[in-house]
Amino acid sequence: MSRLAQLAWAAALAAAAYPTWDAWQVEYGSSYVVLGCVGSFDGGGFDLAKPASALLGDAYDIAGLAVLWGVPSILVLTGFLMSATTGNGAIVGRRVAGLLVLLAIVGPASPSYMYEDGCSMIPVLSGEWFATVLSTYGPAQSTLLLSALLVLLATRTARDTWPSGFAGRRATAFGVDYLIFIAFLGLFQGRLSSLDYGLLNWFRVNEPASLLVAVAAFLYVLTGRTFGKRLMRIRVVSAETGHWPGWRRAAVRALVFPALVCVPQFGLAVLLVDGLWAVPDPAARTLGDRLAGTRVVHDLL
Repeated sequence: MSRLAQLAWAAALAAAAYPTWDAWQVEYGSSYVVLGCVGSFDGGGFDLAKPASALLGDAYDIAGLAVLWGVPSILVLTGFLMSATTGNGAIVGRRVAGLLVLLAIVGPASPSYMYEDGCSMIPVLSGEWFATVLSTYGPAQSTLLLSALLVLLATRTARDTWPSGFAGRRATAFGVDYLIFIAFLGLFQGRLSSLDYGLLNWFRVNEPASLLVAVAAFLYVLTGRTFGKRLMRIRVVSAETGHWPGWRRAAVRALVFPALVCVPQFGLAVLLVDGLWAVPDPAARTLGDRLAGTRVVHDLL
């Protein structure tokens, strides 16, 4: 690794550490400004904005915890170590930079902001919502984007021998399946508590119903070819045979981690560890894939 690349990695680490430092200042400082809160108080029927509200609510929890726990710095440090020891800096750099950019975007976008009167929420995905999101863009997001740029600079001449692992397709498929699941639960909005705060929060306040939702999610993902995966033309196979992983492996993959996510507080940590495991993994397999002995491949059908 060249001296310039080492300096770029060091600068990226310093930039990635700033949002965590800033978050801890807000967490334990003497005063701070609240820019928004997660959720919506409209209570009206189901509409297209509600899945987006739920998605942003969960993103708020996950991204906030990631920054507070220093995940941006951990990402950069992991990327540097993997780049230095494996020689596959190019793909590792892209994975790290992509996650840093995602955190920079999610930070301002995930709260649901209130009007100036403080009595009602700005509708998600409305013009005013986009304007408010842009107005809350600050130094923390700038340093995350700077860190991502420095990571790409550090790995611009690195080798790329690992498979892509379909990280982008998998993320898109997960987002599609998430929205489908939220829309399905939204049909029962009158009987269930509001999902506007996100599915993770809903699990915490609806403990008896959480088990039923976990079972529904288990049955949905058991085949390894959900609607989102079909749309992205990927599927889950056995890492050993390359074929259908069998009911046992499929059940482990579909049930263990979704069930753990239902556990209050601990579930967020499970999500972070499971997803971040794919960054240093050669085939971008999550921890759930490793434990179940599965991988994701291109679906030719």
